[in-house]
Amino acid sequence: MTAYLFFNGPIVTMAKGETSPESLVTHEGRIAFTGPRQEALDWAHRHGVNLTEHDLEGQALLPGFIDPHLHPMPMIFFAMNADLEHARDLAEVKVRLTSKLADLSEEEWLMGVQFEAKSLPAGEQLTRRELDGMFPGKAVLIYSRDGHSVIVNTKALDAAGIEESVEAPYGGVIGRYQDGSLNGIFEEKAIGLPMQHFPSPRPERMLAASQGVFDQLAEAGITSIGAMLQSDEEGPGGASSRMEALLFPQLRGLIPQSVYAIIIGKTMEGIKSAIESPLNDPDQHTVTRAFKIFADGTFGSCTACMTEPYADKTCSHGYMTLSDDEIYARMEAAHLAGYQVCIHAIGDKGIENCVRLFERLLDAHPRPGHRHRIEHASIASKDLVARIAKAGLSICTQPLFIRSESDWLPRRLGEARAAQAYPFRDFIDAGIVVAGSSDAPIESTDVVAALDFAVNRGGFHPEQGISIEDALAMYTRNAAWLQFEEDLKGTLEHGKQADLVILNADPLSVSPQEIAGLKVRETIIRGEFVSR
Repeated sequence: MTAYLFFNGPIVTMAKGETSPESLVTHEGRIAFTGPRQEALDWAHRHGVNLTEHDLEGQALLPGFIDPHLHPMPMIFFAMNADLEHARDLAEVKVRLTSKLADLSEEEWLMGVQFEAKSLPAGEQLTRRELDGMFPGKAVLIYSRDGHSVIVNTKALDAAGIEESVEAPYGGVIGRYQDGSLNGIFEEKAIGLPMQHFPSPRPERMLAASQGVFDQLAEAGITSIGAMLQSDEEGPGGASSRMEALLFPQLRGLIPQSVYAIIIGKTMEGIKSAIESPLNDPDQHTVTRAFKIFADGTFGSCTACMTEPYADKTCSHGYMTLSDDEIYARMEAAHLAGYQVCIHAIGDKGIENCVRLFERLLDAHPRPGHRHRIEHASIASKDLVARIAKAGLSICTQPLFIRSESDWLPRRLGEARAAQAYPFRDFIDAGIVVAGSSDAPIESTDVVAALDFAVNRGGFHPEQGISIEDALAMYTRNAAWLQFEEDLKGTLEHGKQADLVILNADPLSVSPQEIAGLKVRETIIRGEFVSR
């Protein structure tokens, strides 16, 4: 393995209280030295190490970025299918879907992803009837952009054996026309009804899509991921994705990033199996120790559980997708087994319910260093933020949700409540450890864009913007801490894994307005260049 000497550029260690060293040496996948360049050369001579010098030419060296919440199997799945993001009308939806028909076997369903109903012009909607008119002879399934609802046509309903009399499961909603017939829309827990019959794609299609997905992560400077993996029918993919935790290790060889696996499931069986599998092999840079629970939905689908009704849909407060008793039972089982609990909660009532259950859990079963997490935590009052901090909970949030939602979120929440959305400044001021992530494929894995929105927020309630150093910490040392890996990564210090990213400029030295112009130039994982 090549040993590198990096010099002639700012080295942003992200270690608290540390100044920028003149040079950094990587050797055998680790950071072997930081300090003056001449001393680095002396170190190499003493240890018989032949250094390859890498002149930064004024560019900045930082810890590799960590994305602690993404869904790798859906990322592959989305890459295989028709992207409907920003489709302007139903005609464009049809064109994009049609472009994928030739790739499919007769048995495979036609699928579209990233669909946003709000992008359609007034008077247009996408339901079962419109899909029937476009593709009467082909089963079609459309995923909403937030991944929390799907739309299917009659052919897909028939293939799934779903009859008009079907009833929604607890925590799910099935849409109907005014005459009571199915409109093809399934939300939250009801997604599993059609998805459990979704035929598996051909392996060669999955492999081709996989290769591009993980290359994109490296190009974004991402050196480590938190991989959400289903172990049963619980989760955004429903029953069709229950094999994710078993299939993922077969793709591990395509993934240069280190993996922190977070297992989704109804019971502990999935995580127990994962821990005894290649998903928990530190020698292969893959660790499993976290359990994921879904508590509510999303703003986009009006299913995030809110204290007050949605401003543009006054009949709905959203809802919890699991009962309090079920959430607590899963929390307790995971906590007592020594696992980290990661719970999806977006609405203010959903978050408050989860915090209350965490308070109960930690009162009954105190455990220092648990590092339990709220995933998203998208809206919170100052009082709720204080409770999150007091309970010792951490947060994994997504700055690019602001980019996707800021144009319509004030209408959905009302102007007053919108001011409480994505309160990054309040979280940090309260002393909460906050990490940033993409929730890919829901959002882009572009970390630089996420840094921009963490700081500048696209002008959306800028009072909740944070400093660039705090934003960088979200994707480096804080993310490493959330994954119990702060001794291994997240800062550039002697002995840590040589996960590095080179940017065209020092983010700590540019103005806030220049953050969006930063570029990832090179990515190094465990001492090896993977993108340059």
